[in-house]
Amino acid sequence: MSTTSYPKLPPKLVLTSTKAYFSPSRTISYLNCILDPAENILPLLQQHADQILFVLIPDFLTIYPCSQILSSKFSDSSSSWPIALGAQNAFSSNTYGAYTGEIVPPALSSLGVSIVELNHAERRRLLHETDESSAEKAAAVTAQGMIPLVCIGELDRPNLSGPLSQSVGAAMSQLTPQISTILKAVPNDAPVIFAYEPVWAIGAAEPAGVDYVGPVVQAIRQIAGQVVPGRTGEVKVVYGGSAGPGLWSGKTNGGNGLGKYVDGLFLGRFAHEISGVRAVVEEVVESLGGR
Repeated sequence: MSTTSYPKLPPKLVLTSTKAYFSPSRTISYLNCILDPAENILPLLQQHADQILFVLIPDFLTIYPCSQILSSKFSDSSSSWPIALGAQNAFSSNTYGAYTGEIVPPALSSLGVSIVELNHAERRRLLHETDESSAEKAAAVTAQGMIPLVCIGELDRPNLSGPLSQSVGAAMSQLTPQISTILKAVPNDAPVIFAYEPVWAIGAAEPAGVDYVGPVVQAIRQIAGQVVPGRTGEVKVVYGGSAGPGLWSGKTNGGNGLGKYVDGLFLGRFAHEISGVRAVVEEVVESLGGR
């Protein structure tokens, strides 16, 4: 067991990455809108801070100003912030040094970053990242007391005309090595968040179907519990891949919501407008029995 301490996560998570869509000024405006009580996002997060956490994952240029804004906003808080700061990547070294163009975990940790996104399908496709390189980064992230948010997903759209178990099995044949490589690389007591994002669903008009995602998430949890015997670190599973308003509660799917299967949602473009963030936070809070 490591001697590193990690942030404690509440039961439910709502995370959003701005990728490289926003200019620095838009990112700052976006965060300020989230913090504006009139938008009714921050009040909900504060009222249910023990049950839900919102995580903003901006680009590297705006991590520092976002950190300054959050530090100033919650400087008098005696408890954890209701909004956490994340990063979209990290280098695999735990020391400052000659790593031109890279961002090392100690620098991120010093700015109050608590969650680091790794292994996104776009980085695998564009920058040729692998399970192994992402595992090295996850180890470096956890060594600094931060939590890796590891994106995992199968490449191929399932053929749902056959048995569901067959489609789930095909997905898990791709997901299992990703899960195993990460969990074997980090300390047994380190928390890990897996963001299940079917690659074929990223950027799609609609997310993957709940009837398919639910069993896959259950299988992910099962595999995660078997990879490292005696592991004590919490494993959470959130869903990404065209996630947006209505998915958690099932309001857009006849009441068949994904919230009963996952620990949270990882939002992309559907959260670029504040109204989308508000709608998802409200859905999650409603599922907890409060407004």
